[in-house]
Amino acid sequence: MDIASGNIGSSDDEQKASTCHEKGRIYHRHTTHQIQTLEAFFKSCAHPDENQRRELSKELGLEPKQIKFWFQNKRTQTKARKERAENSILRASKESLLYENLAMREALAKTVCVCCGSPLLPEPQAGHGLHQLALENTQVKQELEKLTKLLANYINMHVHH
Repeated sequence: MDIASGNIGSSDDEQKASTCHEKGRIYHRHTTHQIQTLEAFFKSCAHPDENQRRELSKELGLEPKQIKFWFQNKRTQTKARKERAENSILRASKESLLYENLAMREALAKTVCVCCGSPLLPEPQAGHGLHQLALENTQVKQELEKLTKLLANYINMHVHH
């Protein structure tokens, strides 16, 4: 793996690790075997201590610093990949919630009061007062009907006696 770019090397990585000079620095391309060994170790331990890094460096023919940087880069890449995946899930959830919210708003805009027939979500301010008055009118009408029936019953009882 190229420490600078994080790219896995090509088939010539099977040969001895190659180096190239760029801006005075030496970049080391790890062999496929080295990468596979580092990847396998990373799965069980993402934060090797100094002794573990030293053992890996002997086994793979790399400097302990190279092992240290490989693990730092791998942790950074893993974290970035995880964050991209989480962000993608969050974006999809946000979009889904926006569509759901829009559908709910449209459904609410179409609902009307069963008593008076006026919209449940009337125009701001002016509509709110009208809806309240319509509800009160319905209640008053119902009370008037009850009183009318009671009065009619009372009159019928006294006329027949």
